Amino acid sequence: LCRLQTHCYYHGSVRGFPHSRVALSTCSGLRGVIALNSTLSFELQPQEDHHHEEDGESGGSGEGDEGVHLLFSTSSLEGDGTGGCGVSHTAIPPIHSPTHTHRTKRDILSETKYIELVLVADHQEFLNYQKNNKTIIYRMLDVANQVDWFYRPLNVRVALTGLEIWSDRDKIRVEKSPIDTLNNFLQWRSRDLLPRLRHDNAQLVMGGSFDGTTVGMASQSSMCSRDRSGGVNVDHLVSVLGVASTVAHELGHNLGMSHDTAERRCACQNEPRLGGCIMEPSTGFMPGQQFSSCSASDLSISLLHGGGMCLFNVPQPERLLGGPRCGNLYVEKGEECDCGLLEECEDPCCNASTCQLVPGAQCSSDGICCQDCKLRAAGSVCRDPLGECDLPEFCTGSSPYCPPNVFLQNGEPCEDGASYCYGGVCASMNTQCQMLWGPNATSAPAVCFSSVNKKGNKYGNCGQLSNGSYIPCANADVLCGRIQCQGGRDRPLLGTNAEILTTTVRLNLVCRGTFFHLGDDVSDPAIVAQGTACSPGKACLNQKCQDVSVFGVDECRRKCNGHGVCNSNKNCHCDVGWAPPDCRYSGHGGSVDSGPARAARDPVRVALLVIFLFILPVVLLFLALRFPRFRRSLFCLGPNSPFHKARQHSRTPVMERADGRNGEQVRPNFTTLTTPLKETPVTPDRNNYLTFFLVRFVCCFLIFEGAPHHIRSRNNIQTKYSVTVSLFTPVSSWKTTT
Repeated sequence: LCRLQTHCYYHGSVRGFPHSRVALSTCSGLRGVIALNSTLSFELQPQEDHHHEEDGESGGSGEGDEGVHLLFSTSSLEGDGTGGCGVSHTAIPPIHSPTHTHRTKRDILSETKYIELVLVADHQEFLNYQKNNKTIIYRMLDVANQVDWFYRPLNVRVALTGLEIWSDRDKIRVEKSPIDTLNNFLQWRSRDLLPRLRHDNAQLVMGGSFDGTTVGMASQSSMCSRDRSGGVNVDHLVSVLGVASTVAHELGHNLGMSHDTAERRCACQNEPRLGGCIMEPSTGFMPGQQFSSCSASDLSISLLHGGGMCLFNVPQPERLLGGPRCGNLYVEKGEECDCGLLEECEDPCCNASTCQLVPGAQCSSDGICCQDCKLRAAGSVCRDPLGECDLPEFCTGSSPYCPPNVFLQNGEPCEDGASYCYGGVCASMNTQCQMLWGPNATSAPAVCFSSVNKKGNKYGNCGQLSNGSYIPCANADVLCGRIQCQGGRDRPLLGTNAEILTTTVRLNLVCRGTFFHLGDDVSDPAIVAQGTACSPGKACLNQKCQDVSVFGVDECRRKCNGHGVCNSNKNCHCDVGWAPPDCRYSGHGGSVDSGPARAARDPVRVALLVIFLFILPVVLLFLALRFPRFRRSLFCLGPNSPFHKARQHSRTPVMERADGRNGEQVRPNFTTLTTPLKETPVTPDRNNYLTFFLVRFVCCFLIFEGAPHHIRSRNNIQTKYSVTVSLFTPVSSWKTTT
């Protein structure tokens, strides 16, 4: 891996052109793109680069040449012809989740996402540039700079954290088939690259070409996946803009974006003759330079559905290639903040010239946990959960940034035990049927799955072999094959090229399945989703019905001592009232990954509690002892109090003599006098008054500052409220029967 220490990459705009955008490099001469508006853009590069491509000469020494530069319209770019993407044109929207709140949507979409990207140049690319490592390094850095430029309007930053050049030989078999090359590259990434370099996505840049017109291929909706987050791209144009647009396109597929086809009616500011938008299914010499409305919508839906769970952590500055520089929007060593260049900075808390906080500011407003230049209190929610398989994150009180996103460990039960979490999403057959056939669709009975998936054809199977043949499902795996549904619309919601299979089984039971022509590397939405329950204690995994013990949930839960759940990092997320890492002792809840679930005590709150629990009782007690009238009022001892009336009722009755003489007490005639039983207030011993008084204050302390765990537990909220009501019921209302 090559790591450069000189930062020479810039984003900006052209004065006098409000909507212009510029992405330039000064590493070895000037290179980049200047887009004045949606119809006019130029590319700038040193003349030697142009000669290198045309005549096969060396690209120069890379020592900051000050020679002639070429400025030309991007509409005049040269290349080998039109290029296309290997992913099918059918739109593949993610499953919609109906439970998202407006606050969640606003937070997820407004928060900046970061893709930690690794670029890999194959051996043919190394040969194409005369085995000049430095030339290739600068070209790859230019590509990353352009891709970052493309994604910034979507509030997504692309951070290059690794660059590898296969200068000796290819580390995989680079085939003429794009799907074979992609599979080989993704296997190498999972097996070799990911263990030694943490990243979110990897893209292979090739010096050769594929059969046909395909210039790139990627897995759909696979961002953050260990096995499928990546793509392959052909360096097919002289211009850096060409390969950068291709990488951005394939990266878009990883993020869940589909092609901008005619039936989708996408809004694109660029005219088709000028390249259209980045997610066009094919492009000519003029590559797309921006994303359409459809791409923005696809990304939003994917994020709200739980896609891109790994994109919410800010990359560590030391892992960024290119070295530190004030104005690149990354807070690096020696900086307190970084709001970009002086012209683009809109942060009132940050000095763009020095990348230091303004006087009096605690933090930069680009972080969710910073408000009005002050850090939000620890325990403030900064990222709400996206459904029951996600977990909230909380401000730490020491950083303006929300902690990295985590979710429930794979295999945790969801939907009241009807299914299991996988990748932060609770997948169920009903939800999947509704995604395919509309909101009124439901999953078909098991007999439909058995009848269809045992056949081993394209309509019903449990996988496909490398030779193209389908695998019949075993009896135990029929619920993990292709989804079978009932009800809903007449045709699937996805695209227009789906085949429908209607099956009638015994008792005239009708169920429907579908087959999509989506291409070899697009995740099939008609296969039962990972994590779906297939029998008690079992879930679908790789089209096999496997015991959920393979996820290790029970083993992880045991270390949480019954007071928490495990997150995606296999750390305990503790209930409120218990402290991480193992939920054994009292604490604020949350996890070592998410931050504290409850705010720490602030000085104002502590002062109020001291007054309420200590000073106020002492004052009241002093007044009660010093002033009898206050004591009678405080302890309900006045003549109109229930206690006083209780004493009157408890005295021996005075009876009037039959002869008219009064004042002499006589024994009642119980044969004629009856005193009905009635409820009267208990008259506590006067020594207990102080006890009652103090008990109330102690109970207040337990309620507001952390009562015993059975009161604080999130599963016993009702207990807490019932205790509160009983504690504040006046003493005078306590009844008994006399």
